[in-house]
Order: sequence, then structure tokens, then C-alpha cells
Amino acid sequence: MAPEHDGLAAEHFQLSGGTDLTPLLEGLHEDACQCPHWGYVIAGEITVQYSDGSREVDEAGDLLYWPPGHTLWVDDDAEFVLFSPHEDHTAVFDHVAAKTDE
Repeated sequence: MAPEHDGLAAEHFQLSGGTDLTPLLEGLHEDACQCPHWGYVIAGEITVQYSDGSREVDEAGDLLYWPPGHTLWVDDDAEFVLFSPHEDHTAVFDHVAAKTDE
């Protein structure tokens, strides 16, 4: 987690190619992240799938908004910054951490 200001946290992510968050989100409502995110893609491409089955690809230079109900994966290395409600995203991180400890 990164610094928090008025309930909003800034986070910098670097994901290696082949990373898929989908299995780590299983068990959350709709098996998806329920935290909204605003951000910017610094490098690479991120595939986002929403609970309704729709998909989008965000690539380097894109500003993004991901509403609640999404998962994501990267085929190649990607780097991005997210701004998220701190408490909501902490709950997702706690869930993911518990899944990785299984």
C-alpha cells in the first residue's frame, strides 16, 4: 500500500507477464475485485474483465477507471499506478494475502 490521503490511496504496480489475478479474487463477491480504481498505465497492456463478461485492454499512456466487479491479467510485463479507496482496497489485499497463504 502507498500513501493515503482523505481515504484515497496511491499504489504503484509492476506485474510480470503471465500474471492473472482471477484465481486470487475467488471468494469475493462475483469472484471479482469490488473496489473502484482510477489510474494510469505506464508500460505494457492490462486486460480487464468485468462481472458482466465484457473486457477492455488498457495500454501504456491510457488513463483508466475500473468500477467494482473486475479482474485483470497481463500477458507481458506491465506497470501502472492506481488511486483507490484505501479501506476497500485493503479488504481486497487482505483477501489475496489469505489466498496466497493457502
